[in-house]
Amino acid sequence: MVDAGEALRLILDATPLLGKEKLHLHDALGRTLAEDVVASESIPPFDNSSMDGFAVRSADLGEASGPKEVILEIVGESSAGNTFEEQVHSGQVVRIMTGGKIPDGADTVVPIEHARVMNEDHAGFNEPAPAGRHVRRAGEDISKGETILRAGDVIGPSQLGILASLGYVNVRAYEQPLVKILATGDELAEIDAELEDGQIRNSTSYALSGYVRQAGGIPSLVGIVPDKRKRIKKRIREALECDLLLITGGVSVGKYDFVKEILEGLGVEVIFWKVNIKPGKPLVFGRIRQALVFGLPGNPVSTGVTFLQFVRPALHKLLGRRVQPAFRLRATLEHDVAKSDGKRHYLRGIAREVEGHLRVSTTGSQSSGVMSSLSKGNCLIIVPEQSTGLKIGDQVDVEFL
Repeated sequence: MVDAGEALRLILDATPLLGKEKLHLHDALGRTLAEDVVASESIPPFDNSSMDGFAVRSADLGEASGPKEVILEIVGESSAGNTFEEQVHSGQVVRIMTGGKIPDGADTVVPIEHARVMNEDHAGFNEPAPAGRHVRRAGEDISKGETILRAGDVIGPSQLGILASLGYVNVRAYEQPLVKILATGDELAEIDAELEDGQIRNSTSYALSGYVRQAGGIPSLVGIVPDKRKRIKKRIREALECDLLLITGGVSVGKYDFVKEILEGLGVEVIFWKVNIKPGKPLVFGRIRQALVFGLPGNPVSTGVTFLQFVRPALHKLLGRRVQPAFRLRATLEHDVAKSDGKRHYLRGIAREVEGHLRVSTTGSQSSGVMSSLSKGNCLIIVPEQSTGLKIGDQVDVEFL
């Protein structure tokens, strides 16, 4: 049996990167960049105005103050997409709109509300305007030659905008892993089935499918197989053509728990079995050729916790993403928590801000069969291996879902 940190290390060490493919930018949302993006041009490409007003030579307004008004000639206009092509000379100004290019000769912008428009040809100014005021410099956002995005970045809406602004029609991204999900158990029925005595619906496969899709993979439900050794072996062999196989149930030490034995018989290198955690102890992880194989406990909470702690980081590595530690904060516990073993516990919790402080309580029953504890909660409360229990008011780590 391994501890949680060692289990994750072994998983990531065994996880390869997938291949790369070229995507049209329109199809790249949520994918992972497989190349650095170096700006071939500056954004914005020219100095432009951040205000509606007048593009002015600051030297012309040096003597403007209070009652002493400087009158300048309006010689043209610069707006977004329509530039003033001539030089601004002493005694001249150009009307300018937000985003308009600063014309040659001008070096500052006076907002329209700080000028007196006398007529179509003249405007008055009664205060100085330092050079550079209300001017957005070329390259202020992105400088030519700057590495603006890196391989491993996830492409979100803002990244799409950056790529589009730099003229990327296509982008190289890591392929998405195909993740097959196989459920085992005599008790399982399809979700639209009329349940017989002793049966439950195969809800866990659908939860896993959602987790996989959220993590960036392509889920494929390959059905249910009863607790029959030969049938499980046949279905696992068929399902191994994938990047990652998730098998639920059959991984503990019960009479019908055949999965680990069958995996070994099929040539899967079992890297570890059992992790010192609760819930989720009877986790199996192995590898065959390029496929990763996880045997997850059948109880729905155990399945969810082991996915979040161990499968999701593996998916992120397959995708070429930088695997980051889960986001955790410290919170004050609102009630006692009993603990009598040496395992790391993951309690489903509800964290909330109370008078500027983060407080947390459990969702109630922590049974590994209570699926609603994951949907009710917004975090996992981490109780370390060495802890012998927690008291109200103790500070705990919470890992947000």
